[in-house]
Amino acid sequence: MRATVLYYSHTGRTAAYAREIAMYLWSKGLDVSLSSISDFDKQKLLNSDIILSGCWTCGLFVIGQHPHRKWVDFSKSVAEMVDGRKVMFFTTYKIRTGSMLRRMRKAMNIPGKGKNCLLKSKTAHLTDEDKTKLDTFIKSNMLTK
Repeated sequence: MRATVLYYSHTGRTAAYAREIAMYLWSKGLDVSLSSISDFDKQKLLNSDIILSGCWTCGLFVIGQHPHRKWVDFSKSVAEMVDGRKVMFFTTYKIRTGSMLRRMRKAMNIPGKGKNCLLKSKTAHLTDEDKTKLDTFIKSNMLTK
């Protein structure tokens, strides 16, 4: 199974979280590609079985959280190339994530409340809960492969 982990990072925290995600997927036996959105060849998405895409949480102190504009523009540009059921989102944040998942889904044109969920971290480290969510995501996509 091939996994692509894409991220947009401002201070390095989201990049570190993306690396943790990629290493965990690799430890589960997946063939993993890790890349910043600025360095990524979009055609590689066509060979990916699952995609994990994330950025840091922008917004006001407690309200108005949203994905960064560069991540949104990139996501809109690849939305037609991906199956929304094979996408999981992640974000790093300081206070709250607010409506990040809804806004990330909207950017990739993924309707409703599908099986993809949001991994989120203040510390850029995977928690046991994150690992459980990743395991569930991997298993559900292995069944549909």
